[in-house]
Amino acid sequence: MTESQSLYNLIISRRSIRFFQQKEIPIEIVKSAINAGRLAPSAANLQFLEYLVIDQKSLRDKVFSCARWAGYLAPKHNPPANMRPALYIILLVNKKKADNPDSRDIGAAAENILLSLLTFGVGACWLANIDKKLLRRILKIPSFLEVDSLIAAGFPAQAPCLETDSKSVRYWLDESGRLHVPKRPLGDIMHYNKIGLKMYDREAPAQL
Repeated sequence: MTESQSLYNLIISRRSIRFFQQKEIPIEIVKSAINAGRLAPSAANLQFLEYLVIDQKSLRDKVFSCARWAGYLAPKHNPPANMRPALYIILLVNKKKADNPDSRDIGAAAENILLSLLTFGVGACWLANIDKKLLRRILKIPSFLEVDSLIAAGFPAQAPCLETDSKSVRYWLDESGRLHVPKRPLGDIMHYNKIGLKMYDREAPAQL
């Protein structure tokens, strides 16, 4: 398998993980992941993102209380006490670096972090449904740093299953408790030369 194939397989295998083994993540893995976020594309190269890593047990418990988990399945699929994240990476916008920060920077950096963690066998869930005011107060985050979102991470204690034939976007648990995550099929979202003409109909004339 080539390096490019390995990267592609990594990308398509990534699912959000919400149940974790209670195992410490080596700090070098965390540094590597944040370094990958640091090197993501940045509009006008403003580089306004900063990252707060939380792995201290007492602080992790407080951060957990600020997060909303798996909206379609809450509270049933909230991580139990023995399967909570090993650490959190909080994504912060430094308002001194950008008056009008481009949110695409955040998405690019977050995805780099998620994929980098996965190369080390670490699962993660990117959460935006969080109590930002409470989080700021708990962690004493200064006002010039805006809380955007957080990444909960740890070695996986679950293996979500990809579904491509579902008519709904809602993820669900089967009878064994395994999480199923639907994604729209490629054929439904990829157009070829004009809207409505599918890649699989490429022999058809492209009338623009």
